[in-house]
Amino acid sequence: MSSMTGLLILTQPVRKIIPSLSQTLKAASQHVNKTLYIHLDPLARIKSPELPQRLSWYSRIITAIYSESSSQCQGMDVRVLMAGFKHLAEVPQKVSSSVDLVLLDQVREEAELLDLKSRYESYLLGSKNKLIFLCEEAGKESEETDEAVAVDGNVNSAANKVFESVVVGGTFDHIHAGHKILLSEALLRCSRKFTAGIAEGPLLKNKTLSELIAPCQERIDTVKELVTDLDPTLDYHIVEITEPMGPTRWDPDMDMIVVSEETKKGIDVINKARKEGGLKTLEGYIINLVEDKERKSAEEEHKVSSSSQRMRLLGTVIRPLTPNPNIPSHPHVIGLTGGSAGGKSSVAKRFQKLGAGVVDCDKLGHEAYKKGTDCYDKLVQEFGSDIVAGDGEINRRALGPKVFNNKDALEKLNGIVWPEIARLAKEQIKDLEGRGHKIIILDAAVLLEAKWEIFCHQVSQICLWIDAQFQIIALTMFQRG
Repeated sequence: MSSMTGLLILTQPVRKIIPSLSQTLKAASQHVNKTLYIHLDPLARIKSPELPQRLSWYSRIITAIYSESSSQCQGMDVRVLMAGFKHLAEVPQKVSSSVDLVLLDQVREEAELLDLKSRYESYLLGSKNKLIFLCEEAGKESEETDEAVAVDGNVNSAANKVFESVVVGGTFDHIHAGHKILLSEALLRCSRKFTAGIAEGPLLKNKTLSELIAPCQERIDTVKELVTDLDPTLDYHIVEITEPMGPTRWDPDMDMIVVSEETKKGIDVINKARKEGGLKTLEGYIINLVEDKERKSAEEEHKVSSSSQRMRLLGTVIRPLTPNPNIPSHPHVIGLTGGSAGGKSSVAKRFQKLGAGVVDCDKLGHEAYKKGTDCYDKLVQEFGSDIVAGDGEINRRALGPKVFNNKDALEKLNGIVWPEIARLAKEQIKDLEGRGHKIIILDAAVLLEAKWEIFCHQVSQICLWIDAQFQIIALTMFQRG
């Protein structure tokens, strides 16, 4: 089946949606394999619970959709549109992807069916025969009771309230069902301004496999594209944060914060800081964690999490290998990078035993400093003769304090040394090729920072993952370009 995007229309009364949801999503996955948008039709709201319980019902439906989608719609991007749940719209706004199919969760009476066709066929770009009924595939209906959505007033007193300005925060790496629930719960209760803080810098320090976290701007763009697709009516502020409170510490234009139950203590910390700063405190809304039904190993978390997603990337090629037209096709140069003591040398030695040539850039770095080289002369000219030891070589202990905590000086040092290391590396690659090596490993901790990837065919990063018992769980590489 070619890549297909579908719009699933929920027409059953809201109390009947959840009991049949698993089978409905499974049936939808037989027709869609790319993106599945989900819209709540007015027919589903005919017998909808009255306020103040309506938002709680909608929250439960949205949470159930995303929770079930992780197992019933594997590999698909499921998106619950706010139009029907929040704006009571007859049809959803135009979405970012072209819709190939419209799917109905059950057969309707003829008059209702004609109305549904006239409303939703506009999504099919003139293909009027791509309207599919899932009723026979989805199975029998049952109904949920009001008790199923009872709200704990001590935890979620704001569950059925709508606020002008709502804020969320997180890493938002490898968007998963838990992220979508958090964002949707916040969108459902927001009428004007939506703020999302995207963690970066020191906030990522203790994250599992932090080397695999996507760049901050990429995560910002992903979140903005997602929430804008779900609800294009709001004013979005998707910002980088490098300390836990982010803009909640100083922004007076905030009314509510949505968090997961594992971070609910943060509400009190934020409100204490806001009170001290003369700002109004925020109402807090807490969502439950989502069980990971696709858990692969004991080391992965029981909840759906980005950490588990990153663990599953170990040993995989993230991006397909593309030719580097700027260098000869042979020998094949693999750039190996990663943090200090991350296992680069161990992996390089394994490759060496298999017949690969190895270029150790740390060793070349020592050669670059040697007396008689252009690099040596430039270092003495830039940093002074006091960096020269009694034997005439560069005294690194004397050079170190000149660049430590001095960004400009460090950049000047790197600007002198890195090109020399690159020159020596290229010479060694040519030498190893002459000795018959078809694959060359370029072992370099600063490979990406120095932009040495330009003379590599493939760049891989070593990630050393250690569990709570200090056992090495995985030592692997991932494709970087």
